[in-house]
Amino acid sequence: MTIDWISLAKVAIVTVIVAVAIVAIVSGGAHALDKAHARQAAGDGAASMVMIGWSAIGLAGLAVLYGLYLLIPYFH
Repeated sequence: MTIDWISLAKVAIVTVIVAVAIVAIVSGGAHALDKAHARQAAGDGAASMVMIGWSAIGLAGLAVLYGLYLLIPYFH
Protein backbone atom coordinates (compact mmCIF):
# COMPACT_ATOMS: atom_id res chain seq x y z
CA MET A 1 0.00 0.00 0.00
CA THR A 2 1.33 3.41 -0.92
CA ILE A 3 0.34 6.84 0.26
CA ASP A 4 -0.17 9.65 -2.22
CA TRP A 5 1.60 12.36 -0.22
CA ILE A 6 0.76 15.13 -2.69
CA SER A 7 -2.96 14.48 -2.37
CA LEU A 8 -2.68 14.24 1.40
CA ALA A 9 -0.89 17.59 1.49
CA LYS A 10 -3.57 19.16 -0.74
CA VAL A 11 -6.34 17.93 1.56
CA ALA A 12 -4.49 19.18 4.64
CA ILE A 13 -3.92 22.63 3.11
CA VAL A 14 -7.54 23.00 1.99
CA THR A 15 -8.73 21.84 5.42
CA VAL A 16 -6.64 24.44 7.23
CA ILE A 17 -7.69 27.24 4.86
CA VAL A 18 -11.41 26.44 5.13
CA ALA A 19 -11.23 26.03 8.91
CA VAL A 20 -9.53 29.42 9.29
CA ALA A 21 -12.09 30.99 6.93
CA ILE A 22 -15.05 29.59 8.89
CA VAL A 23 -13.58 30.76 12.20
CA ALA A 24 -12.92 34.20 10.71
CA ILE A 25 -16.49 34.47 9.43
CA VAL A 26 -17.96 33.48 12.81
CA SER A 27 -15.68 35.86 14.69
CA GLY A 28 -16.58 38.67 12.27
CA GLY A 29 -20.25 37.97 12.86
CA ALA A 30 -19.75 37.95 16.62
CA HIS A 31 -17.86 41.23 16.37
CA ALA A 32 -20.67 42.79 14.35
CA LEU A 33 -23.23 41.63 16.91
CA ASP A 34 -21.09 43.05 19.71
CA LYS A 35 -20.86 46.41 17.92
CA ALA A 36 -24.63 46.35 17.38
CA HIS A 37 -25.17 45.74 21.08
CA ALA A 38 -22.86 48.65 21.94
CA ARG A 39 -24.69 50.92 19.49
CA GLN A 40 -28.06 49.93 20.93
CA ALA A 41 -26.81 50.71 24.41
CA ALA A 42 -25.70 54.14 23.19
CA GLY A 43 -29.11 54.77 21.65
CA ASP A 44 -28.04 54.53 17.99
CA GLY A 45 -29.75 52.37 15.39
CA ALA A 46 -27.98 49.07 14.83
CA ALA A 47 -30.34 47.01 12.69
CA SER A 48 -27.87 46.69 9.82
CA MET A 49 -25.07 45.47 12.13
CA VAL A 50 -27.38 42.85 13.62
CA MET A 51 -28.33 41.67 10.13
CA ILE A 52 -24.67 41.52 9.07
CA GLY A 53 -23.69 39.62 12.22
CA TRP A 54 -26.41 36.99 11.95
CA SER A 55 -25.84 36.64 8.20
CA ALA A 56 -22.15 35.93 8.76
CA ILE A 57 -22.91 33.33 11.42
CA GLY A 58 -25.55 31.76 9.16
CA LEU A 59 -23.07 31.65 6.27
CA ALA A 60 -20.57 29.84 8.45
CA GLY A 61 -23.28 27.40 9.52
CA LEU A 62 -24.13 26.71 5.88
CA ALA A 63 -20.45 26.07 5.16
CA VAL A 64 -20.34 23.54 8.00
CA LEU A 65 -23.49 21.83 6.73
CA TYR A 66 -22.02 21.65 3.23
CA GLY A 67 -18.88 20.06 4.68
CA LEU A 68 -21.03 17.47 6.45
CA TYR A 69 -22.87 16.84 3.18
CA LEU A 70 -19.53 16.14 1.49
CA LEU A 71 -18.38 13.84 4.29
CA ILE A 72 -21.49 11.69 4.76
CA PRO A 73 -21.99 9.29 1.85
CA TYR A 74 -25.66 8.70 2.70
CA PHE A 75 -26.52 12.16 1.32
CA HIS A 76 -25.02 11.56 -2.12
